[in-house]
Amino acid sequence: MTVESGTGGLVALAADRDIEEALAKLFARPEALGVAPFRHEIRRHPRRDPGCRIEAADFLRPFRNRFSHALVVFDRVGCGGVGPREDIEAFVERELHQSGWEDRGRVVVIDPEVETWVWSNSPAVLSALRWTQGHQALRSWLAAEQLWNPGSAKPHDPKAAMLRCLQKTRRRRSARIFGEIAAGTSLEGCRDPAFAKVRTVLREWYPARR
Repeated sequence: MTVESGTGGLVALAADRDIEEALAKLFARPEALGVAPFRHEIRRHPRRDPGCRIEAADFLRPFRNRFSHALVVFDRVGCGGVGPREDIEAFVERELHQSGWEDRGRVVVIDPEVETWVWSNSPAVLSALRWTQGHQALRSWLAAEQLWNPGSAKPHDPKAAMLRCLQKTRRRRSARIFGEIAAGTSLEGCRDPAFAKVRTVLREWYPARR
């Protein structure tokens, strides 16, 4: 997906369509992110999470002269990396730096995977999941299904919880769900470390005009 308006220029490499949809809707909300509008292009790696971890520098090398910045986003689960998300991010960022992006390339690893971005108290989540009984009822039902530990902020297996909910509400799983949630959720309330890094990086590169 490409957007030609704005200034600067960001190329984002996403591991899959789910992440692509989420990023596209987030980038379309510069005011909510607290940034200035920016030109961006989103590409998907054909080898998904492992490709982003191992081959991001090679994939993005042709874009160095066309864009000011590069952002790589993929899931920790399935990427093949060992260790915490911060270590995986640092490894790929070193590869980008050495390939010519220097400090213009950043990496975000979602831990465990992008489904963790689904679970907030936003009404947009209930709408996207087609759940009509409220957040507390959803938590209680998922707890009964042994997919949400009482007292936890999010399900311990975000992907399994999402799939079970969609099965219950009879909505087919699609990347559009991630876009709907990203488009309608309050961004200030999100405490996920990976999302927080996306927002921090964008604010550094494209500070809001005063």
